[in-house]
Amino acid sequence: MSNSFVSFDAMQERVVNMLKSEAIPAEIAPIYLVRDLFGKVRISVSDAVQEDSTLQRLAAGLHQTLGQHGYPAADAVLLVDDAMLQALNDTAQNVFPGVYWVDRLVTGHDWWTVGDSDRQRTPMRYTLFSVKGGVGRSTTAAVLAWHLVRRGERVIVVDLDLESPGLSSAMLAPQEQPEFGVTDWFVEDLVGQGERVIEQMTAMPAWAQDFEGDVYVVPAHGRDPGEYLAKLGRVYMDTTNEPWTARLERLLKALEAVCDPSVVLLESRSGMHDIAAATVTDLHAETLLFAMDSASNWTDYNILFRHWQQHGLAPKIRERLLLVSALTPELDTEQYLRRFQEQAWDLFRDNLYDDVKPLDESGAEFSFALDADPAPHNPLPIHWTRGLAAGTSLHDLETTTVEQAYAEFLRRFDLLFKFDDRGETR
Repeated sequence: MSNSFVSFDAMQERVVNMLKSEAIPAEIAPIYLVRDLFGKVRISVSDAVQEDSTLQRLAAGLHQTLGQHGYPAADAVLLVDDAMLQALNDTAQNVFPGVYWVDRLVTGHDWWTVGDSDRQRTPMRYTLFSVKGGVGRSTTAAVLAWHLVRRGERVIVVDLDLESPGLSSAMLAPQEQPEFGVTDWFVEDLVGQGERVIEQMTAMPAWAQDFEGDVYVVPAHGRDPGEYLAKLGRVYMDTTNEPWTARLERLLKALEAVCDPSVVLLESRSGMHDIAAATVTDLHAETLLFAMDSASNWTDYNILFRHWQQHGLAPKIRERLLLVSALTPELDTEQYLRRFQEQAWDLFRDNLYDDVKPLDESGAEFSFALDADPAPHNPLPIHWTRGLAAGTSLHDLETTTVEQAYAEFLRRFDLLFKFDDRGETR
């Protein structure tokens, strides 16, 4: 074993360099290099594979190359059945012909896969996501619902920020709160009672009753939170038949069947937790990425975008993303938004946009100039105002306050997602 220090981040590059001197026989491929929960790498191959000198060399090479992140050669090869190997494919990254890299994780699994997009689906889903809290996602979800229902849309707003619930209090008076919420459905579904609560999870706010459309609010918890922490600790449970992300999709489909919406708004948890990942990657939703022009925001988004790029996920996710300039300041607004746009363009250009060759006029590449509009990096601005900063519930807000903060955001949202083409009513 190498006596030199090998860091976690250096492992994959060192292994790929080692593999360049190997020819992987077709009869033993595919080979999976599985980095376990301790950050140590083993080789997994089908139990149908016979003893092979290539596997022995690879085992010895890993032990030598990876230092403390490797296993002794005698313990480095696992023969597993084909069904288990097949289960690795969702997160497997092809790093060398016939060789795949797999990370086993305690959390964060869902950032590694991206479901297929379906812009023709009905209803349309929109996720409101941010890497940091306190950027106005809840208020924006409420304002966007208010705007769409005035246009005649039928809207469901779902509070999936379960660790910091509060969307329903921005949209519903206390007496309007429904009996159950998202956490209740997850725990009742574990014992086969999800359908017993689904029709008691939505409430229609009184402030929307005079509009052309309808809005249904689905809170994180019901009128009485009850044993909320005990329920929250069971929300992310997989069952023998379904991962919890599939259960979340099933919940949304059940709500859609009950309410028949044209639009579903999902307020995601902030940060890089699994439930945030699912709302961005697995629910066929367009994603509004809330950010402020700060070094920490751009660093965090760069981590996420770089991950998608490195694991070949950029083409599947990038067309769903749209940046939002949250809490855009009142002073020097034009300069602030210009600086924001430049930072956002760097982020997308370096990680998600295609590298367009000079004189290439095919138009097939996914890439946008700095000033292109529409473009994912060109932000929808939400302007900071004192009225919104006070934390007032939506049903108490003055229309002028909302319009001051959201006029440009709502105008461009309608244009981008074709709501202007749908008329004032459905």
